[in-house]
Amino acid sequence: MKHTMLAIFLGWTALFAMRLQAQTTELITSFTAGQLAATAAVFGIPSDQFTAQYDVNMYRVSYDMPYLEDTIEVSGALFVPQGFDEDCGLPIHVYMHGTIFKRTDAPSFQSIEGSFGGLMSTLGQLVLMPDYVGLGTSPLMHPYVHARSESDAGYYLMLAADALREELGYTLNGQNFISGYSQGGHAAMALARDLATTAYGDNFPLTAAVPGSGPYDISGTQFPLTFESATYSNPAYLAYNVIGWNSYYGTLYTELSEIFQEPYATTLPPLFDGTNSADVINAACPPTLEELVQPGLIEGILNDPSHPFMVAAQENDVYNWAPEVPVEMYYCTLDEQVFYQNALVASSWMADAGSTSATATNLGAYNHGECAGLAIFGGTLWIEGQVQDCTVNLDEVTSGVLRAFPNPSSNGFTLAGIDANMPWEVLTLNGQRILTGQGNSLDTQGWEAGMYVLVTRDGSALRLTLTR
Repeated sequence: MKHTMLAIFLGWTALFAMRLQAQTTELITSFTAGQLAATAAVFGIPSDQFTAQYDVNMYRVSYDMPYLEDTIEVSGALFVPQGFDEDCGLPIHVYMHGTIFKRTDAPSFQSIEGSFGGLMSTLGQLVLMPDYVGLGTSPLMHPYVHARSESDAGYYLMLAADALREELGYTLNGQNFISGYSQGGHAAMALARDLATTAYGDNFPLTAAVPGSGPYDISGTQFPLTFESATYSNPAYLAYNVIGWNSYYGTLYTELSEIFQEPYATTLPPLFDGTNSADVINAACPPTLEELVQPGLIEGILNDPSHPFMVAAQENDVYNWAPEVPVEMYYCTLDEQVFYQNALVASSWMADAGSTSATATNLGAYNHGECAGLAIFGGTLWIEGQVQDCTVNLDEVTSGVLRAFPNPSSNGFTLAGIDANMPWEVLTLNGQRILTGQGNSLDTQGWEAGMYVLVTRDGSALRLTLTR
């Protein structure tokens, strides 16, 4: 099995349904490897970084999960590579999506973010994308950035995928990877934590995780920094958080007017019915936070650890665990939506708790939208580099395997597994060539911190992470 490189999207629709135990699968569409290669080209993914290896079938899976002391049915997307013939089976890659407001923007409805799964799966991965509670086919209110339900949506989709092996014709190799961006970064960290620290890991031990730009420290970083400015780029997120959490906890308020001023306490709730976009809800919010939130409320919450909102925030912090497997947290320093300090707080706490495998990596001076492609594409490359071929003895990596030391590095790389006369080039994740050369040493003087890809003349490729 030769794993190459990865990135982004597309799809259309189809039919077909079958019943299996507690999950229902519906074939949504099929992608050929050629279509996926063309899609990668449309989105600017260089062909020397991405090779579509397999056709892919996309399914919508309906499955049960626990929620509010009950069992509910939720949905998610499942991407299965076709013609995969490795005896040891497929690795699982759970991708957690970012913030959406409309139910039909969920992955299993072939949303833009959901369509990433085809490109991930064509490399030889079983890709799972939960829609979350209240999104996709779930009619409930979505409890936005609620760690327990995010994690459960991912874990119970993993169980459903495991139960579908015989019916859909695949086997699993026991490697379990998690990624996600923005809210998906928070959800990815929640699921990774639970696979590493609870009985969930008995079924699916965590292999590695790469969350991007997630609000891991809601109580101590994300919430306080949000209210340091007079405005916030997406006030709809704040209303989503308050209304969503209250639908789960029921303790944040009795009347929303305790939190928000009028007319917003009255006009905002009907917009969270799963049919309106972020643009619609943002347009219904006032231009400043002072006009939205009741006077004195923020100070009262920040100064009272027993306030119901602060209690909920602390319950949904997801950074306070010590990973024993690789966890790479990507962030960008101009992120105006999820503040990069979340990643620094998380990595520092993990290091103080004894973890040597958790890293926070600066992708550069980009805003939240600009950072998304770098983190998602870079995270996929990172996972692809972590996947182990079942024919390889993990204790005996041959000299012919292209590697870089150290990686990440703050000052240059030494290459191994490459002929000294082999030409190579270094590209940014946007495909811009910044260096060509040959030999075993890379001088990174003048490079900005971030991720790069080294590609050799014979088509081998290697992700490089430069820190400063």
